[in-house]
Amino acid sequence: MRGRIHGCTGVHSRYSSVRGWTRQGGGDGVCGAYPLAGRRWVRGRRTAVDWAAVVRTVLDALYPEVTRVVLVQDNLNTHTLGALYEAFPPAAARLRRRLAVHDAPVRGSWLKMAAIELSVLERQCLAGTLLAVLGVVVGFIVTLVLALRGGAALGRYTANLAQRLAFGGALGFGLLAYCVAGVAALGVLNPVGLIGALVLVLLALGALYALLKGERLNWKVLLRRPANPLEALLILAAGLLALLSLTLCLLPPDGNEWDALAYHFAFPKLYLQAGGMNEIPFMHQSYFPPLQDLLYLWGLGWGSESLAKTMHWAMGVLAALGAAGFAQRQGGSGAWAAVLVLSAPAFLWQMFSAYADLATALYVSLAMFALAHAVQERNTGWLWLSGAIMGFALATKYTALLAWGLWGLAGLLWLWREKQTRAIRTLVLAGLLALAIGSPWYVRNALWTGNPVYPFAYGIFGGKNWSQEQADAYRNDQLKFGMGREPSMLLLAPWNLAANPAPFADPIGARVGERVFLLPSLGVGALATPSVWLTGGVAQGMGYLLGFVALNLVGWFYLMQQVRYLLLVLPVLAGAGLSAIPRAAAWARYGYGAILLLQAGFTLWLMSRVYLPVLPLALSDRDAYLTQRLQIYPAIQYLNKQTEPDAGVILLDETRGYYLNRRYLWGNAGHHRLIPYDSMRTGDDLAQWMRQNGYPYLLINRQFTPQGEPEPWRALYYDAIRRAQMQLVFAERGVEVYRLVPAIRQ
Repeated sequence: MRGRIHGCTGVHSRYSSVRGWTRQGGGDGVCGAYPLAGRRWVRGRRTAVDWAAVVRTVLDALYPEVTRVVLVQDNLNTHTLGALYEAFPPAAARLRRRLAVHDAPVRGSWLKMAAIELSVLERQCLAGTLLAVLGVVVGFIVTLVLALRGGAALGRYTANLAQRLAFGGALGFGLLAYCVAGVAALGVLNPVGLIGALVLVLLALGALYALLKGERLNWKVLLRRPANPLEALLILAAGLLALLSLTLCLLPPDGNEWDALAYHFAFPKLYLQAGGMNEIPFMHQSYFPPLQDLLYLWGLGWGSESLAKTMHWAMGVLAALGAAGFAQRQGGSGAWAAVLVLSAPAFLWQMFSAYADLATALYVSLAMFALAHAVQERNTGWLWLSGAIMGFALATKYTALLAWGLWGLAGLLWLWREKQTRAIRTLVLAGLLALAIGSPWYVRNALWTGNPVYPFAYGIFGGKNWSQEQADAYRNDQLKFGMGREPSMLLLAPWNLAANPAPFADPIGARVGERVFLLPSLGVGALATPSVWLTGGVAQGMGYLLGFVALNLVGWFYLMQQVRYLLLVLPVLAGAGLSAIPRAAAWARYGYGAILLLQAGFTLWLMSRVYLPVLPLALSDRDAYLTQRLQIYPAIQYLNKQTEPDAGVILLDETRGYYLNRRYLWGNAGHHRLIPYDSMRTGDDLAQWMRQNGYPYLLINRQFTPQGEPEPWRALYYDAIRRAQMQLVFAERGVEVYRLVPAIRQ
């Protein structure tokens, strides 16, 4: 069939009662339909190999249990049984035996039938596109409302527009996360509970506005024209970067967003399925501080991944605004700071990916900026705000504990140096306030596992379903990142992060053949920032903030050299490091501005070149997009469609279970101790445990199976397969699915 379908890959034609069928563009494709089952599909080409691929999908994926499938097809020279031998030589004979082909009459009305089925597909594609776009629009509106309401409530602190939006939005999202946590704890994760959480936040911000005697935003006063053409270009670049990342929130999480599919989206989905917050013992990441994940829970609760992703985009934008506002308050230009943050490839990629690092970056940087204002203005109100914001930071990641300690140290030294000794008491109380705000998640972990920072610090606190052996293996995995821990490599770390970032990122996506363009770099802008200080110096008091950046770098270097854990210092570096831009020599100012524009242009080109071409496919055919960009997706689809709804699945050498609509359990021994491998001797013991616990299916991702002699626990699975306790039912792209053979009753 030929033509073009708008929005979907396939064909489209138009019928007029006067002119009959008219051609609307051209294209080749294979269209199939099973109207009685409500199934229809389109493949973008119509070669013999494509026809064979469609036939195999029908036989092996859609109807593997059917012994005979009747296929009615039109007359084309590519629709031949010989195509099966061309495409799948080993399986051709088996496929042919199950297939009964009936060619349609030459003058049959196949064009009308195809048009009907493609019309249904087109409407489905349009609905999916509208839902994704609506999610992004709603996420943007929620961000804007929270930033405006929160900014008005905090009007007494600052008149700077960027800062009011940043602090107000951060406060609003922090309150929303805690309200969602309350809704989840009460077991009312439904539309009423989710909208109630947002209403509670708006009411709280209104009460705060009255309590603090806030000020409404005066846009005419707060907005100003760019000082020069360079600043105008930088503002334009920042806007384009923010817009591009917001647009890319339309993409569903794919194979490059490993952590999103493994836990950032996965355990909020499990909460939604359970109707509330409950312990997920096989997923140790579900014990991490979950502020950002609770925002994902709010978005996913409305059935929109794009809405959930926009919650992380908001964190990135607010962090850039916070850095820009702080630089402006210090006498610099906010555009420089915003571009330095947004144009870092690693930062921008995270803005449309479902991770949690930008939330930590937002709250830590704002806490440091508030601390600086407290000392400079001798205003203890800023100290209390700084403590509250740092409390939200503690609720985003364990790594914020280091930031909290360095925040307190910097504040103590700075206040003592400025002879503000009376404010030290307020700083201590603000630090306790931060602990109080962040503590619920650490207390929860202590109650659930006995370890407040589970699964870390096992040697101190212990923890259930964990062991010292697992803790050591986990630590060794973290030490694999980076370029060694020698002091000389610490000195070279800034250069390597900009010029040789690959060792600081997880190469998983590259291993499974998915295109990875994370380029985990902080950018040449961060590396070139000291050049500004050579002629302009460092603004007064900014040495404490830059010292905070340096000490975080040291801690990061010795703990875990993964670049995304260092993103929290980028807004601080931008805000404090570029405050002296106006005092720098003209050549340094314009040279550094050119570097930022080049970096912004490169990042825009890079992300546009990689992601925009696949955006239409993601919007029009979500399954096709995920099949192309997620190695395990065909196996996930098989399990979702061909297994019993209550069947459990064990995932071996794989953790990305978000798209799996079945109960599942991570099978690798390094994740937990729920499967009693130590008490099992043979594969029969393992098969018996799987039957007793309702896990009749096993998925193995061979791409990540270690070579060499298998560990004793892994050998149990191989032994069960060898003993014919499990039967292979699906194999594609290195992923195998096995089903337990029913036990023989005596």
